[in-house]
Parts: sequence; C-alpha cells; structure tokens
Amino acid sequence: MKQKIFTLLAAAAVLLLAACHKEPVPTKTIQFFTSGDWVQNAKDLTANGSSMTDVWVFDYVGGNLVQQIHQGDNTAADFGSPAIDLAYGTHTLYFVASRGLTPTVNTTNHYITWAKPSDTFHKAVTLTVDANTSSTQPVTLERMVAKMKMTINDAIATGTSAFLVTPHLWYYGLDYTTGDPTASATDQAITVSVPSSYVGESGKFLSVFTFSSSAQWNTNVTLAASNGTSTISSVTINNVPFQRNHSTEYSGNLFTNGGTTSLTLNDTWGDPFTGTW
Repeated sequence: MKQKIFTLLAAAAVLLLAACHKEPVPTKTIQFFTSGDWVQNAKDLTANGSSMTDVWVFDYVGGNLVQQIHQGDNTAADFGSPAIDLAYGTHTLYFVASRGLTPTVNTTNHYITWAKPSDTFHKAVTLTVDANTSSTQPVTLERMVAKMKMTINDAIATGTSAFLVTPHLWYYGLDYTTGDPTASATDQAITVSVPSSYVGESGKFLSVFTFSSSAQWNTNVTLAASNGTSTISSVTINNVPFQRNHSTEYSGNLFTNGGTTSLTLNDTWGDPFTGTW
C-alpha cells in the first residue's frame, strides 16, 4: 500500500513539473534598415542636409508594449538600422526618426513630445516572425511634420537678438501608434536666436516645425523681433495654411514699411499653396 501511494505521489510530482515547465519561445534577430525622404549615409540619417538625432522602435505584441529601442548616437555605425530580437509571433512595430530638441517619451499614452519640434518621420509595421522570416527588413518612414519658413527681406535691425514665432495653434507631439499630432499649445512663443553677425543683413530666414495631420488646417502666426527685453517690430499673418509634408514659405519686410510679401509652398514636400498677405 505504501509503495502504491509513493508511486502515485511520484507520478503527480512528475506531472506537476511537466505542467510548470514550458519550452522557451524561440526568437529571431532582425535588422531593420530605415529609409525615407532623407539620404542614408553609413553612420547617420539626413533630411534636407540635417542629421536625424534619435531613432525609436516600439515593439507591441497583442496590444502590449514588450520592448522599446532608442538610438541616440547618430555617429554609431548602426544608427537607423537597429537589430532587434523578436519572439516568434505577430509584432506591431512603430518606428520614429527625428531631429527635434529635448524629446520626452510617454509609453503609457504612446506619444513623444519635443521642446522644439523639427523634421520627424514615422512608420507602423506589422511583422509575423517565424523560422522563415527574413533577418533583414526594409522600412520606409514618412514625414509627420509641416514646416514654416519665414524670410526677412529687409536688414535685421541693430539690437535684434532673437525672433519670436508665436502660432495661435501648434502641435509639439506625435502619437507614435497612429501618427496623429498631439500635445497642442496656443499662443506659445518659439524662440529663434539671431547671431550677431546677422544684424544688418537682409534675406535671412528661419524655419519652425509643427506636427500635422494629412488634412490642411490654418492658424494665425505672429513673428516678432526682440532685443531681449522688448519687441522691436512684429507682424501677424492670418490664416497660415499647414499640412503634413508641406513647407509653407512666407517672405516680407519686418523692420521697414513697403516691399512685397508672398506665400509659396516648397513643392519638393507636396502640392503648392498659393496666396499673398
């Protein structure tokens, strides 16, 4: 009887151990080669001549974030081409490449914000990983921002130390799961420092970026020249159009009366807007 009980207990222990033991889920290392409306060099990504500074990959399985990869050294040999260990199964991967200043990542609400947005690209990719999945995967990212370029036709006045660009509405963040703009702000000034060598020069320009949807939207924008304590001169432009992957370009006099001002759109980014103010 004791032998029978012992045999039953041993069998139960074996079954319990078998139930607790699970085979590890196999993984595969996959290298992603990102590209977009930029030139990819050996060690960095550049868009319109300016390097990307950050690349993120957010790996989701079943709607849950399982890992986050960040590349913040654009001199590294693998910058823009991260190699990622992925478990077998279906993954949704969100790629973001940007050169915006001071990024903050919020994975709880799946967005990134920047203190000063700049050129940024994004792509969502669904990939099923198994033994037959290629170990190299190309990913083409798409621009998520709109740009406003403002050219000062007349000479920059003595004492000017900064330009303040104040949009009535601006977007400082990107929802990396949807690509939608987020973190909106109203009447928040963007400061662009003016080198002392620019004072007295004409034809100088500045550019600011906002995250944008694919649909056109409009807002008012004020451009002011400051000497650090007070405003030297300013102009408000009404109903400025913005649209993702479009560059809205204004030019005009800021310090003197007269002259012409115009609005054009850089058609290397998208279809043109036309208008005057």
